[in-house]
Amino acid sequence: MDLNTLAALESYLNDFKGVVITVSHDRAFADKCSDHLFVFEGDGKIKDFPGTLSEYASVLVDLENDSIAQRESDIQGGTGTVTKKIDYKEDKKRRNEERNVLRRAKKDMTNLENTMEKLKKKAGELQKQINESSDEGWTVLSDLTEQLNKVNNEIEEKEMMWLEVAEIIESAEADA
Repeated sequence: MDLNTLAALESYLNDFKGVVITVSHDRAFADKCSDHLFVFEGDGKIKDFPGTLSEYASVLVDLENDSIAQRESDIQGGTGTVTKKIDYKEDKKRRNEERNVLRRAKKDMTNLENTMEKLKKKAGELQKQINESSDEGWTVLSDLTEQLNKVNNEIEEKEMMWLEVAEIIESAEADA
């Protein structure tokens, strides 16, 4: 696909509220358009992974590094392997939760930005209609003004939500 078609498809999929099954070799595309994976491991095994393809790749690298460290510890006669496994599972769960919060927050921020952009365009169109329809009568102006006020209130709500999400992202990135 050319870049314009790819951008249009990404935008459509991000706004789509349903479920889409996508198969792609393009990691950037997959990261932008997915937040949940079903990983086919072979022999009829399917792994359910809540995250993007890049996150899954980083988890695989972490698992491989931990596996190597565990083997080295076992070779050296390491003690406390049970404790290490429990700590690893708890740490892995915590890291996944933090990663998921950050991923969801970033996706929410993108959606809010897109929504605010659309609302601002709509507000501009309504303002233009108000300016052009000054001769049409009081009721038309009243209706348009009411619509404009609703859109402006919705923009303010989305901006407040955006600020809250930005704080969540900032906090999560500071903890990481």
